[in-house]
Amino acid sequence: MISYLKQKSKIFYNELFSNLLFTVILAAYILLKAISNLAYGASYFTAFRSGIMGVVMYVAGMYTINLTSNNTDENMQAFNIDEGVAKKGLVTSAVYFLFLFSTIIDNLQRKDILSGTPILSFLPGYSHLISIIERLSQSISDIASFVLPEQIRNIILGNLIYVLIPFIIFKLLGYQFKNLFSLRYTKASWPILFIYLILFFTGGITIKKVWGFVYSLLYPALCEEFFHRGIIFRSADSIFKKLPVALLAGTVAFGLMHFPDYFFRIYNGNLLFTFSNIADLLLFGFLLAYGYRKTTTLLPWILVHALSDALYL
Repeated sequence: MISYLKQKSKIFYNELFSNLLFTVILAAYILLKAISNLAYGASYFTAFRSGIMGVVMYVAGMYTINLTSNNTDENMQAFNIDEGVAKKGLVTSAVYFLFLFSTIIDNLQRKDILSGTPILSFLPGYSHLISIIERLSQSISDIASFVLPEQIRNIILGNLIYVLIPFIIFKLLGYQFKNLFSLRYTKASWPILFIYLILFFTGGITIKKVWGFVYSLLYPALCEEFFHRGIIFRSADSIFKKLPVALLAGTVAFGLMHFPDYFFRIYNGNLLFTFSNIADLLLFGFLLAYGYRKTTTLLPWILVHALSDALYL
């Protein structure tokens, strides 16, 4: 047992902390959280405690995943991508990210949260597609009163532009998605999944809570995990030799995707609070990406993502 812990601890250190970048990222997170909390009027002790506890929680989660993981040549072969294909894929995903980012700006404009003509209204057929989806969403909501039209809209549009279209594009580029939703290698996810299940079931279960989980599962969990972890992070991990570099490269788009909604809608233009909460998303993204790499299956991390989001609905 002791030798096993030593071996796993050495692997964990070599993967993450042997590279100064990961330590710098964690230190930057603590500093950003402290500055944000001080701006709220917190004491220095409380301000730094928040960031330190966040780092401890996520690093402990990643270490737990490392302890229970058991990578094999078979599952890693399904995870890894040819470096040449991965480079093309990473460039393609960066370009496609700009389109996805534009859809978020476009949505905020259509809601009159941002001024101006919707940015994608020039794209032939896009406004018509949105109109069809919105009418369909309203019809479904009329049947199921606990379902909001916007939720149905997000599920339909999200799975179209985050899952279906990228699946076709990257399949044509040579990506393989074998074992992407496999149950076979999920053991390392069980401790994390168990914790989130306890949090979810605390306080009882209602129809609204169950629907909140189903909604979070279909959007954003499935959508964001497929694109940000299943494509971007996986591509970065196949290119960069250092895991912290791959984690950062594969997670930064995940954080940036939330910037418009956080900055313009939730925090009313407060840049500090926006970046403070995006920093939380980055560490959460690190946990999910690391878990995906250790298990080579997205399924449990989609569930963790969905349970996490459902707690706030």
